[in-house]
Amino acid sequence: MNFARYLRKKVTCRTLRLGQQLAQRGNHTSVEHLRKILIGFAKIAVPLRRRLERNMKLAGIYQPHLIDAHFQRAIDQMIMLAHVFRAGFPESGCPELFCFDDSFALLEQAYSKGKGIINIAPHICGYPIYPAIVSQRIPCAMYLRRNKDPRKMQLNIEIGKAGDGELIYPPDNASKAQRLQVAIDVLREGKMLFIAPDTPRKPHEGIPVTIFDRTAYFPTGVFIMSLRTGAPIVPVTWHWEGGK
Repeated sequence: MNFARYLRKKVTCRTLRLGQQLAQRGNHTSVEHLRKILIGFAKIAVPLRRRLERNMKLAGIYQPHLIDAHFQRAIDQMIMLAHVFRAGFPESGCPELFCFDDSFALLEQAYSKGKGIINIAPHICGYPIYPAIVSQRIPCAMYLRRNKDPRKMQLNIEIGKAGDGELIYPPDNASKAQRLQVAIDVLREGKMLFIAPDTPRKPHEGIPVTIFDRTAYFPTGVFIMSLRTGAPIVPVTWHWEGGK
């Protein structure tokens, strides 16, 4: 690992840990004040804004207001999680923020097949709070990747537990087959498996896909799990409307 990447990972872990500690020590007002700080930072984060603008233009969806909307939705997720750390999931106010539209019937239809469901979504989609929300209607477990950095892995576990949903992750030094089996076991119990598979891989770990005018490599595990178990793959997303 080169020094720049090492430093970036170290700063990221420390920042996440500090945010968790501030949330746990704070109250509703202080956490909402953090929202304002993050929104202010997003407005002056020029390199991030330019990269997002470039990707939106390459995807053919660019509109100036979407830059701020993207950051606001990401901050919504961070603040929801901060409230969970502050007060615990039931008292955080997060369950009341989520509602389902008519398309939820597609998940229920898939669940009725008895093969389990592979429920995929981008990371900015209520992760990791979503599994606890949807489990009120369909049993759902969230798959958590085993991070090689023990500091980040511990943070990921704490974040997953804070979301109050069922959390599964492979053991240390698990092989690719063992990692796959952990997820398949959930599906064979007839449950819904929630996973965010939008993380690029190294060339030897994924299939090449041309996206945003670049070649990226994405994992194939979702499709292998579906072929082995018969579980349908159902992609989901969320949007913000009327304060929910």
